[in-house]
Amino acid sequence: MRVVSGLARGHKLSCLEGDLVRPTSDRAKEAIFSTLGNMVFDAHFLDIFSGSGAIGIEALSRRAKFTAFVEINKAHVDIIKKNLAYVSKAIPDANYKILNEDGINALNMLKTADLSFDIIFMDPPYKTSLWEPALNKIYEMSLLNKNGVIVIEMSRDEKEPAVPCFNIIKSKTYGTSAVYYMEINQ
Repeated sequence: MRVVSGLARGHKLSCLEGDLVRPTSDRAKEAIFSTLGNMVFDAHFLDIFSGSGAIGIEALSRRAKFTAFVEINKAHVDIIKKNLAYVSKAIPDANYKILNEDGINALNMLKTADLSFDIIFMDPPYKTSLWEPALNKIYEMSLLNKNGVIVIEMSRDEKEPAVPCFNIIKSKTYGTSAVYYMEINQ
């Protein structure tokens, strides 16, 4: 697993090993960021269910202004910190916050801190449907900025995410994963 593009391009990142760990493939990561394009530059980016932090680090590498990492597992948080330290010379002015919390508590904390985001990426554990309460909370708390995008990575075997307040604007599959791009239902 590596940083695909930007300031830290080529830096190899660490992740925990095991059956429950499935980092986003470099191919999928490259496609996701290609789809997001220039939107990442100067963006406020939220990486919820962060795992190794690879997606949020990719955003920082592509010059996101700020990235919030949300991860409940302390061992994963330690990996995020290690990965951020590793890329710190390539991204010396990285502006980020790490929240060692469950998704809903973290969303509450982010709202209390008066933060909102241009891009929200979520990759919850497959087949848990944790995306649903997270989407509802994001909408309820107005955490997605106007013209913002939510990207959800999930198992291609799961039904597509559907909540009344968001529309799917694009979807794509990569191996066993499906990626959905969503915007607020206008």
